[in-house]
Amino acid sequence: MTETITIKQLENFLKEKNLLEFNRTISQKHVEKMQKSVLNCGLLRSPVLGDVSAFDKRGIVIVDGQHLCKAITTLNPKDRPKKINVILKKYNNKREVINDISKLNNTQKTWNDENYLDAWYKYGKEDLDHWTNYSYLYSKYNDVFDGLPCGYLVDVYSISKSGFREGTLEFRDKEFSDKLAQLSYKLKKDYNKGSFALQGLRFWAFDRLNSKKTIDWEKLNSRLSWALKNNEDIRIQGTEDFRDFVSNTYSRV
Repeated sequence: MTETITIKQLENFLKEKNLLEFNRTISQKHVEKMQKSVLNCGLLRSPVLGDVSAFDKRGIVIVDGQHLCKAITTLNPKDRPKKINVILKKYNNKREVINDISKLNNTQKTWNDENYLDAWYKYGKEDLDHWTNYSYLYSKYNDVFDGLPCGYLVDVYSISKSGFREGTLEFRDKEFSDKLAQLSYKLKKDYNKGSFALQGLRFWAFDRLNSKKTIDWEKLNSRLSWALKNNEDIRIQGTEDFRDFVSNTYSRV
């Protein structure tokens, strides 16, 4: 529904403590761009506010239009309206908030896995069982395996990509995934292997896991390292080929 609020109310929503944890960074350059747009064209769209009082003591938060709100409140007093219209939506849980922001975020771009990980880690603490998994994956992505794509780590660790994005991250086999991620990181860091090679390794490893075949990770690491040092993969350009390369390297006598 549409509501009319004062600029003073809007300023309160923009206070650091009232901004959503994963949506706090405000770019001054973008704010200035929005100010010029408002001055030249007027207010072309309404900010979206969320009533989160059902689960968050802040009550009302900015769901979409954070930069627009900042632009309006920092205009010169003579150019600033006294009131603006906003869209106010009531939310029952954090999942609804994150789902909406993923579709209507203030950059108007589709969210990627890094955005979802950031959101569920910083805002999803009410579900501690799943939040513990997001915390673990967040640490692996930001502190341990720096350089591995977030989406790849999600594929390595999670049972379901959709579950990960919906806030219900469950691990497939954390110990297995740790070892696979460590080897993937080595291939990326030491041999500059890109997406198709990492995915080829992942497909091979999960084929073994699904077939209930064990992996001697030390043997795999040693044999892959030797083969890569000798450029045995020089003609390989695709995921399927690299999976076969891993299989042949691992099983050679």
